[in-house]
Amino acid sequence: MIERFLLVRPYYGINVHTDAQGEYGTVLGSNDVFPDLPLITAATILNESDSHEVKVIDAVTEDRMLPDELLRKIALLEYDKVLVKSTAPTFKADLELCRQIKAGNPSAYVMIAGQAVRHLKDWIYANTDIDLAIEEPVDMYIYRYVHGAAATVSDMPTPDYTLVNYRKYTDDYNNIRLTIQASRGCPMSCAYCPYIKYYGKYESRDADKVIGDLKAVTSLGADLIQFRDQFFTCDSKRIRELCRRIIDEGINVRWICETRLDSLTPDLIDLMKEAGLFLICFGVESGDQNILTEYNSNKGNIDYQRSTVEYIKNAGILTMAFYITGFPEDTWETLHATYRYADTVNSDIAAFNEYTEFNLSSESDISPDIFCSFENATAAKGLSSLSKEEIRYAVELFSTMYTLKHDTLEKAYNYNHKQLCDSRRLASKLKGHENDLDELSRIIRESS
Repeated sequence: MIERFLLVRPYYGINVHTDAQGEYGTVLGSNDVFPDLPLITAATILNESDSHEVKVIDAVTEDRMLPDELLRKIALLEYDKVLVKSTAPTFKADLELCRQIKAGNPSAYVMIAGQAVRHLKDWIYANTDIDLAIEEPVDMYIYRYVHGAAATVSDMPTPDYTLVNYRKYTDDYNNIRLTIQASRGCPMSCAYCPYIKYYGKYESRDADKVIGDLKAVTSLGADLIQFRDQFFTCDSKRIRELCRRIIDEGINVRWICETRLDSLTPDLIDLMKEAGLFLICFGVESGDQNILTEYNSNKGNIDYQRSTVEYIKNAGILTMAFYITGFPEDTWETLHATYRYADTVNSDIAAFNEYTEFNLSSESDISPDIFCSFENATAAKGLSSLSKEEIRYAVELFSTMYTLKHDTLEKAYNYNHKQLCDSRRLASKLKGHENDLDELSRIIRESS
């Protein structure tokens, strides 16, 4: 008997990168549309199985399908099990979506996945009709469900992007940007990192499979490929071999990775450039060494970081540095130090992000209210002595100043003010309507 699966990524008018923050999800201040790689991989596993059928509805690529339309579409489909990929910023709405799916098809087995589910598992079983709260990465769960054994990252198939409208995964420049994975997890222990808690120990994917992934995805016409590895050059010897194979096999591809600056050397940078490296992203986080020490994050001294970034830029590779604004220990002085540090590192792009507390194990009486709807924030204790308004002021000010220094006033306005304000304005209208998806859909339409 064939078991029919329906996998769903909802859309609620707010642009959320569901594969970010260790699958907590991140509200974006841009128009970039990222694939949900674990969900697509899970769909691929089901599609390759003789005992299962799968349909994927990625509402983001279905012309930004709103929840009322999504529910009407689901009502017309036949399925045995439905899985909703949740995020922290949309968690309450995701729960309501699951409730309505179950109400419309009581015999269906309803599942919800995403890292936020780990914290709310007991609450979900006590307060909803959801049949299964999946605590592990969805691709790992589906592999174990189909094959009856735990998976490594090398066991995963090449993601089949033809199962979705993949040409809608575009960046602000309309490049088709698809994602693959050469490794998962991280051996470091930075206390603020949500990836480590969810993905666990570092493990690499077999090089032959990575090359196969690259060939398959480039054949679809992707303009950019982003490696979703948390620490791409963790094993530099392996990456050298991978780059040489890309070059030797003539794979013409532009790619993006995220890594640590202290794992790079000039010859490795040159080799990665020759193999197609287009943009390299890295975390700096704070300009205050005491804060970095508190969170067990040692990224190298400023002279090393500055010289490495300068070398990367001279090689013709774009650089993007990540900074966290609003650590619990932050003051006005440490925030200013972080901006001065960013100015000295001088990457092409700097992303200043609000600190989010995801260490929720100490929270008692946890409920969905722990996640702030349509925001990158939690209601956890221990936040900065600075107010949310002060932290957000610093984020917008730093982002605007940095963009203005490296680009134009118009871009600073559009990227660091207008898109951000538009998203926050809509979010404020949507809050309180997470349990009324018809009203939520109406508000989004009227605001567009």
